[in-house]
Amino acid sequence: MSSASSPVKETLLAMIAREFKPYRFAQEMLARAANKTPRAAKNWLSGTNAPDAEALIELMASCDSIAAEVNALVQQRRKEREGEKCRGSNCGSAASYGSSTTAESHHSCM
Repeated sequence: MSSASSPVKETLLAMIAREFKPYRFAQEMLARAANKTPRAAKNWLSGTNAPDAEALIELMASCDSIAAEVNALVQQRRKEREGEKCRGSNCGSAASYGSSTTAESHHSCM
């Protein structure tokens, strides 16, 4: 879809515009799909702001094409990072940090 060097915000806004701008009531449709206000949707369509995480998840749940494109971005990033382990993947495991508690272990990953 887009290269890894393309900023995620612009890529996401382009997805949203491509999906909703062709419609006469794009702002209202987008607001409904994201469970946000029409003003927020207007800002996304104009490129002023991008949706927050909650709105993005709502959009992905409402719009299969946006969900597929976001998931494709995630897969692309995973492929680029093959072999790298998530630093936080051992968080919460007290055994991996000796005698420290779970809370202390989680804090030490940050």
